[in-house]
Amino acid sequence: MTTVRRDLIGLAFVAALLFVPWLGARDLWNPNEPLYGQAVSEMAARGDWLVPTVNGSVFDEKPILYFWLALAASSVLGGVSEAALRIPSAAAGLIAVLLLYLLVEPYAGSRRARLAGLVLASTFLVFWSARQVQMDLLLTACVLAAVFFATRVIDHDSRPSVAWGAVGAAIGAGFLAKGPVGLVCPALVVGTYVIATRRVRASHLRAIPWAAATFLLVAAPWYLMLWFRGETGFLAELLYRQNLLRFVEPWDHGRPWWYFLKYFWIDMAPWSFFLPLAWGLRPADKQEDRLQRLAWSWIFVIVIFFSFSASKRSPYILPVAPAMAILVAGFAERWLADDCGKWRARLARLLHAALGLAFAAGGYLLLTGSWIADPPDGLERPAQLLGATSLVGGLFVLGALLARHRRRILASAALVGTVGATYLMASAGVLPAANTFKSHRPLSESIRARVAPDQPLRGFHQWRWRASYSFYTGRPIPNIESREELLEYWAGPEEVFLIVEQGRLEEVHAILGPLVPLFARTVGSNRAYLFSSRDHGE
Repeated sequence: MTTVRRDLIGLAFVAALLFVPWLGARDLWNPNEPLYGQAVSEMAARGDWLVPTVNGSVFDEKPILYFWLALAASSVLGGVSEAALRIPSAAAGLIAVLLLYLLVEPYAGSRRARLAGLVLASTFLVFWSARQVQMDLLLTACVLAAVFFATRVIDHDSRPSVAWGAVGAAIGAGFLAKGPVGLVCPALVVGTYVIATRRVRASHLRAIPWAAATFLLVAAPWYLMLWFRGETGFLAELLYRQNLLRFVEPWDHGRPWWYFLKYFWIDMAPWSFFLPLAWGLRPADKQEDRLQRLAWSWIFVIVIFFSFSASKRSPYILPVAPAMAILVAGFAERWLADDCGKWRARLARLLHAALGLAFAAGGYLLLTGSWIADPPDGLERPAQLLGATSLVGGLFVLGALLARHRRRILASAALVGTVGATYLMASAGVLPAANTFKSHRPLSESIRARVAPDQPLRGFHQWRWRASYSFYTGRPIPNIESREELLEYWAGPEEVFLIVEQGRLEEVHAILGPLVPLFARTVGSNRAYLFSSRDHGE
C-alpha cells in the first residue's frame, strides 16, 4: 500500500470518527435545520426534485444541491431523518479533509499533508458544520476542489483541458450549493494566487473555455429548468435579493466591517491561535513557498471579500479553513522537528499550556456543576462526563509540557486527542441532552396527539419559514398574517387550532379575546401555545 493511499485511509477514518457517530442523536434546532429538513420532507412527499417548498410555499432562498443530496441520503436510509439530513454536510467535511491532503502532498510532502488534514478535521467550525443541516461546508468542499484542480495545472503541469474542466465542474457544484459565491470565492483565490506569483500562462488562458463549458454543464440545467417552468420570481429572489442585495443592503445579520477579524479566531479554534506563528516561516524550497503564498492569499482575499458584505455570519468564512490548516500544519511540522526558532517554540509551548489550562479549567467547572446553578433536566450528567474528559485531557497536555524531556509530540498529541475526545463526548451526550430545551419535537408530538391530520392547524404571524412545528408534526402548517384572516379562520363551524408564540400572544388575545391554551412549552428563549377554537382549556 502506497503512503498516499495509507494516509487517505487514515484521514478518512479520523474524519468519519469526528463527523459521523451520533449524527442523528440531536434533533433539528432552529432557525435553519428544521427549515431545510421540512423542504426535503415536502420534496420527498411530492416526488419533486426541482423546487423546494416549506409549508406549501416555494422556498426560493437557497440553491438545490443540498436538497438533492439530502433526498438521495433519505432514499438510501429509508426516509427523511436527522441523520439523513446531515449526511451531506458530514460527507462534505470528509471530502474536504481528503482533498486537502491531495492538495498539500505534491507541494510539501505527506507529513505536512497529514497534519493539514488532521487540523482541518478538528477545527471547531468544520466539526460543527459537518454535524449541521446547512450548505456552507458543501461550498467549502467545492471551493477546495476548484483550487485543488487549478493548482494541478498551474504548479504541477497537469493537462490543462482536463484540469480546467474539473475546476469548472467544481465551481458549478459550488454555484448549485450556495449561489454566486460558489463562483466568486474560487475565482478570487486562484486569481489572486496566479497574479501574486506571476503564474499566468497563455496555455492556461486558452484552456479556460473548458472551465466555462463544464461550469455551465453542471450549474445551468437546474437554473434553466426553473426559467422554463416560469419560476422567474425564484431566480430573482435567489440570485439578486439573497446574494447581491443582501451583500450591500442587508435586512438581517448586519455586522461591522471587523466582524470576521474577531470571529475568525473563535470559529477556527483551537488551531487559529497557532496561525500567527506560521507568518514569516522560511520555506524549504520553491514548492513550499508556492503553497504558503497560496494559503495566505486564500485567507486574506476571502476574509476581505466577506468583510465588505454588510450581512455577516460566522459560516461565511468557512472556505478559509483549508488555508488555515495548511499554514498551521506547516508550523506544526517545524515545531515537531524542533526547527521553528526559539521564540516560536516558546510561544507554541505557551499556547499549548494556555489551551491545556483552558480545557482543564472548563472541565472542572462542568464536572463540579459550578458552571450553572440550575442545569436543565437531563443535561447535568452528560455535562459532567464532558467535564471529566476535558479536565483529564487538559491535565495530560500540561503534564506533557512539564515532563522531563518536554517531548513536543506528546504535548501536541495530547492536545489533538483532547480536542477530538471533547468533540465526541459533546456529540454523544451534551448535544442530544440539550434537546430538552432546544428541540420543538416534544411540543410538536403533543400537538400531533391532539390534532387529527384532517383538522385545520395554523400558526399566527410566525417567521415566514418557521418549520420546526411542521417537521415534527409531519404536516405543513400555513401561516396567518392578518387580523381579518385570523377572525375568518377562527369563526368557522369546525374546530380549528392555532400555534402562537410568546411575542404574538397579546395580539391574539386582543383580536380573539382571552383564550386558555390547551398546553404550552418553552423552547430556548421562546414559549409556544396551542389554542383551540372550542373551549378545551384546563
